[in-house]
Amino acid sequence: MLSITPIQKFIKVWLIIYLHTSILSAHSVVIEGISDPQIRRLVRSQVVSPWEQNRFSGDEVTDHFRLNNDISEIKLILHSFGYFDAEVSADFDHDKVTFKIKLNERYRINNITLIYEDNMDYDIGLTVDQLFDLVDIKRSSYTDTQHLAEAAEKIDKYLGQQGFAFVHMHQPELKIDKAEKKISVTYPIKLNGKTIIDKTILKIKSKKDPELLKPFIRNRITWRDNETYDSKKIEETKTGLMDTGIFALVDVFLTDHKIDPETPNISHANIALSIEEAPLRDASIGLKYGNSEKIGVMASWTHYNVDGKGSRFGTLFDISGHTKIGRVKYSNFDVFRKAQELASQVFYLKENVATYDVSKVGAESILWQNFGTHFKVGAGICGEQSRTLDKVNFDEKSTSNPPTEKVKFKAIGIPFGINFDSTDTFLDPQSGVRGSSMVTPYFGNLKNITILSGKVAAYFPLKQNTFKNSVVIAVYSKIGSIIRNTNNVIPRDKLFFAGGANSVRGYGNQKLGQFNKNKKPLGGESVFEIGIEPRYRLTENVGIVVFLEGGNVYSSKMPKPFHDMLFGYGFGVRYYTPLGPLRFDLAFPMKRRKLPDGKHMDSRFNIYISVGQAF
Repeated sequence: MLSITPIQKFIKVWLIIYLHTSILSAHSVVIEGISDPQIRRLVRSQVVSPWEQNRFSGDEVTDHFRLNNDISEIKLILHSFGYFDAEVSADFDHDKVTFKIKLNERYRINNITLIYEDNMDYDIGLTVDQLFDLVDIKRSSYTDTQHLAEAAEKIDKYLGQQGFAFVHMHQPELKIDKAEKKISVTYPIKLNGKTIIDKTILKIKSKKDPELLKPFIRNRITWRDNETYDSKKIEETKTGLMDTGIFALVDVFLTDHKIDPETPNISHANIALSIEEAPLRDASIGLKYGNSEKIGVMASWTHYNVDGKGSRFGTLFDISGHTKIGRVKYSNFDVFRKAQELASQVFYLKENVATYDVSKVGAESILWQNFGTHFKVGAGICGEQSRTLDKVNFDEKSTSNPPTEKVKFKAIGIPFGINFDSTDTFLDPQSGVRGSSMVTPYFGNLKNITILSGKVAAYFPLKQNTFKNSVVIAVYSKIGSIIRNTNNVIPRDKLFFAGGANSVRGYGNQKLGQFNKNKKPLGGESVFEIGIEPRYRLTENVGIVVFLEGGNVYSSKMPKPFHDMLFGYGFGVRYYTPLGPLRFDLAFPMKRRKLPDGKHMDSRFNIYISVGQAF
């Protein structure tokens, strides 16, 4: 016969008690009086889960103590949303707990004040109204603790841009006026002196001689020694250096901070940049597809920091059913002065589409001068030689109308360009504005011909969550014009065409504008396009978009915005990767045009698969 030890008896009794209390103490929780989903969710997370997980002890005194503690926690949550007069009670009946909440009047923001603990005479440059605008809070509006915490971050960022590098923000203090139902918020701040940058120290980790890279890096630093600290310039410098593709890490930190003994409201520090070089070579390959453009392959290879001074060498190949492009590029920096890029390339293009067949070789060199971090201006020289066959009047189904010989064109151009880009990323911009324009007068066979083109896109984030900006509204517009002597012949490939993967997607590649009886698009001497695309990110990796786009090409020298425009619409799916979004778009034309024989010129829909956003 087996004997039971005292320890076994204890375990047996404990299991019986535990199972008994677990069965008796499984409770449901009801919350009454809250309709706001955010507040209700926070309250439920505070009280529902613990009670449903068998928190009742069975002892009346202990359980009432826990209920009172939950009531206090609920009131704190309600206070954080401005409900300082909220009433909370709880009823407990065996297997059910009911929290009854009466919110009463919500308090509004009356005033915001900054108090500087340093007792120094600082000129912050903020009026009371400007302070409200800075923190994005309106007088007599409702607020919550999350908004107040975000306001503290905005104040801290602003002070950093005013020269205060060592700001210490304390928790905001609330003064509650129960008679007026208003709140006054005070942010206690210790500024620790406006900071002067004494010197900048570079710590470079590179496979090549780090001394070669120092001029390149210093030319991209947006602050100077012995000037006031500005956190905005710090971020601009970090972004600018990372965008070169040369560096894997750019870390900026302050060292040797000390208060000026003669002027206590001034401090001094050094800025140290710790920079680590990235792998100097990268390669990429991708596929794209459009039912009017067929499948295509894109491949690139880039070698960064070729000479140890920041230069870049790369190749690009883009091959599809109608087009073959090969480019070799070389960029040299700070040629004559800082913030310059001399971008040179040679290229070969072979394009055989419905309206023309062209083979072209050319070279281009443009010197770009940056002004700040977003704006640059460039000028240079380009040359090309092409052989073009115009197939507009050729009926491919007829043997009695063969194509003529290819026409040779030689031309020298003087391109002038302006670029502006304040977007956060290239392939998937979340905010900012991007614009470019180019004017190129040509000489040679194309004498007295000048081609002008421009495009602008803007991105407006509407909603933020853990997936960056979960809703972004993207808009764009494109315009172009060819100015020429009416006696000069323009090669067909120099005309403007529209429609396709990065144009009005509802219409096939080059399908906008007039066309002849053989379904050949004629192109135009001017172009105008517009588009809007709301982008919604469902998860970290998946998003959806809808889009509406319109445009046309015109035979006139100047475009006619919103005149005879063709519109397309559609939707798409985005799969976000570290290299950029993969996109799948399904687009439809609003108007399917007909040929004289009654057949449709335009497909019912168009499919596009590629990398990166459409614009």
